[in-house]
Amino acid sequence: MSDRYALRALYETSQLLGSSLDLQFVLNNLLLISMTKVFVTRGLVLTYDPIRGTHRVATAKGLTAWTEGDELDLGGPPASSDELCDDDVPAPLAEHRIALLLPIQHHDRHIGYLALGRKLDGQPCQGAELEFVKSLVNISSAAVQNSLIVSELQQANRDLDAKIQELNTLFDLSQEFNATRERSRLVRLFSFALMGQLLVQRHLFLVCPPQPEEEEDDPEMVVVIAQGVDEERLGDEVIQEVRVLKSFVVRDDDAKDEPEQTLLRDLGLELLIPLRVRGKTQGALGLGRKMTGQRYEPDDLEFLFALGNLALTAVQNTYLVEEQIEKERLAQEMRLARSIQERLLPQTVPTAPGLDVAAYTTPSRDISGDYYDVLKLPDGRLVVAIADVTGKGVPASLLMANVQACLRFALPLELTLEDATTRINDVIHSNTGFDKFITFFWGIYHPESARFSYVNAGHDPPMLIRADGSLERLEAGGLLLGVFAGSQYERGEITLDAGDVLTLYTDGVSEAMNPASEEYTEERLLTQLNACHAAAAQTVANRIVTDVRRHTAGAPQSDDITLIVMKRPA
Repeated sequence: MSDRYALRALYETSQLLGSSLDLQFVLNNLLLISMTKVFVTRGLVLTYDPIRGTHRVATAKGLTAWTEGDELDLGGPPASSDELCDDDVPAPLAEHRIALLLPIQHHDRHIGYLALGRKLDGQPCQGAELEFVKSLVNISSAAVQNSLIVSELQQANRDLDAKIQELNTLFDLSQEFNATRERSRLVRLFSFALMGQLLVQRHLFLVCPPQPEEEEDDPEMVVVIAQGVDEERLGDEVIQEVRVLKSFVVRDDDAKDEPEQTLLRDLGLELLIPLRVRGKTQGALGLGRKMTGQRYEPDDLEFLFALGNLALTAVQNTYLVEEQIEKERLAQEMRLARSIQERLLPQTVPTAPGLDVAAYTTPSRDISGDYYDVLKLPDGRLVVAIADVTGKGVPASLLMANVQACLRFALPLELTLEDATTRINDVIHSNTGFDKFITFFWGIYHPESARFSYVNAGHDPPMLIRADGSLERLEAGGLLLGVFAGSQYERGEITLDAGDVLTLYTDGVSEAMNPASEEYTEERLLTQLNACHAAAAQTVANRIVTDVRRHTAGAPQSDDITLIVMKRPA
């Protein structure tokens, strides 16, 4: 090759390559011109990936072993800019009869290699031909560098567009998620986002619904989405394996024996991402192979972490909304139950000639397990009853209604108090379990004689403060209601004289707790009764309630409070 011809070829090549910023065009022409000028039938251009430390095939001619994009490990950038010939050519290239390797460099940057086979006559490139190719590579390096920069900018723009698209997707989904409280719709939106953004059909989404504080260390994990995943494989053991994951797992067929890889293969997934909140796994996102066949890249993982956590929060919020709706429904039912219960209690307290009566009750919850009743019989007698059911809330209120029904049913039968109490006991015993019982006191006041007949079935004995200040406790009766069937009861009887005060109460009065967990006590109740027993019945009741509230100030009400005051005016 004459010097004049070589210079002209170099000039034309520089003009051609310098006129384009298309990297593939520049590399293709660099390879073709090099092979044509030195009569070589095989060659390729490799570009260097500084992130992975490997070289990729940019273009190849006369070779079937590689296609564009194939990755070769040639040991990183070369130590010098000198060419490598024959035995110095790296083995992966030498195996395919590549005899010359020329570094493509621009200033200090290693761009890649021009690799050529032997000439048609089997001889290596040498002398003037070798100098020509080296010169061609040198003058082409600037064009390659410029094209590479443009290519990188274009890729950066594509990446930026992809990021903007991802951010728009996340923003749109966050608005959609915030606008709906319907979990099924939210899950559909999430599935569509995965399929549309990443082109993945098979996916799995597990979520830990919000738990009570005492159960947060061992939260339940439920399957929210199992698109294309066999749910029969999602047993407790598999879910437990997912719950203990602390970092994402990508399928690697070279690590078949690792437990995480076995888990991925069993579920048919390529990627599994634990979604962690405050150091605890609250959910997991699993994805199958992309429909494009591409691998999951770091950018994909960033998007999936963001999308998964967004969906996790939204799904957990739906559970909280459902819980709040259920609480509101229960609260409404409790208000209705309280309204019904209040109607079961006396709306006004009847009196009898020569007797002043007052009553007070307040539940510790919406509905009460305490019961009281004051009934006026057709013949003028007054029936007074008070009861305390074990427990609180709905179960206690149901038993309370049962006691009232039994009492109202027993009154027209004209039984003695003792026999009627036995009947009531038998009904309660047959309707309750062994751990439920009722303390019960009731009696009948006879206005013409001021006589008060009563039966005490295990209730706190009412206190009778005589006009002279002496105390009597009404204890005659028997066992609590509901303990044994067929229990027999004894009747007691007193006479209320002028100035006497009889106080019936539940243990919510005597056992009311202050912030220091100290009870109000019967002794304090007695002291209060002695201090005000000369007052009217309503005044006595009000002072007791006020003193109990003074004692418990700052502490929640621990039990239902009920009392009845009967006063025979002086």
